[in-house]
Amino acid sequence: MTYQPKTYRDKGGDRIVVANGGQILIETGGALVAPNPSGAQDYFVDGNVSASGTGLTWATAFKTLSEAILASNTSIALSDNRWWARRNRIFACGDMELDEDLTVLPEKCDVIGVGTDLWPYPRFIGNHTIAAATPGVRFINMGFVDEAGDSDVFTIPAGCHGLSFIGCHFWPKGDAGNTSKGLTITDCVGVRIVDCQFDLQNGNATHIFATAINMAGSTFMYDLLIENCHITATIGIAIADGNLLGSLIRNNVIRATGLTIDDNSDECQIIDNRLISDGASDTSAACAAFDFNLLLAVGNRITASDDYNACLPVEGVLD
Repeated sequence: MTYQPKTYRDKGGDRIVVANGGQILIETGGALVAPNPSGAQDYFVDGNVSASGTGLTWATAFKTLSEAILASNTSIALSDNRWWARRNRIFACGDMELDEDLTVLPEKCDVIGVGTDLWPYPRFIGNHTIAAATPGVRFINMGFVDEAGDSDVFTIPAGCHGLSFIGCHFWPKGDAGNTSKGLTITDCVGVRIVDCQFDLQNGNATHIFATAINMAGSTFMYDLLIENCHITATIGIAIADGNLLGSLIRNNVIRATGLTIDDNSDECQIIDNRLISDGASDTSAACAAFDFNLLLAVGNRITASDDYNACLPVEGVLD
């Protein structure tokens, strides 16, 4: 006689009890579905489908991320849903089949890469110039490939507060003399760039971003965190002369042909970074390897054209 799990119904809902030593087996085509913990909506994107469906399951997935963003923004704004304090989720997969230029971001939404390409996440090909302020967006485990070579991978306008890139990977176009930036973000508060990689294309040292992370603006730039990133670029991190009090750049590995960190605000805390530059690290006005406030720097080390594995700031010395 085949064992059947016991099912109980009580005030807490249905409970399925599997005996000691038993297991739950999901056969091919089946799924164990967990709801969005925020109580909002999940959407699904699969760049390999032949035609778009409703986007509400993998079997009926959207073909493009743009479709999912439109659906998510529509649902999150409905007053009947009362979702203005909740978060949608978009799950996306596709092996280099996702080729589109985004102009809109999904408000209060996590965009999560699943499945695998050559890497364990999907790669989106394109250059994304966002038209309007959109708060609360997080990209998680996503790959982004520069298609143009002279346009930034993401150009983010003012007001996209709370924007996060977590565990994401950025590639420049495979051209020498690339002039694009990985991220240009203007006047956004609470930006998080964590565990991300800004890479060489095809392992070629001439195929790099002109600037990996470009923080632009003058006012709403504070509460910035750039942490645990691996960056290869002409300029690693460039920060405009804005309000960045309390911001933190920590524990990054940056390989730059020029400035590794260029903080024109002189307000970021620069802590425990490992920096490599082709430029000189002399702390005079001619320094070509870094530009930040040494009074806010702790535990950094640099290898440059005139020194190697040197402390920044130099121990016991203030310029």
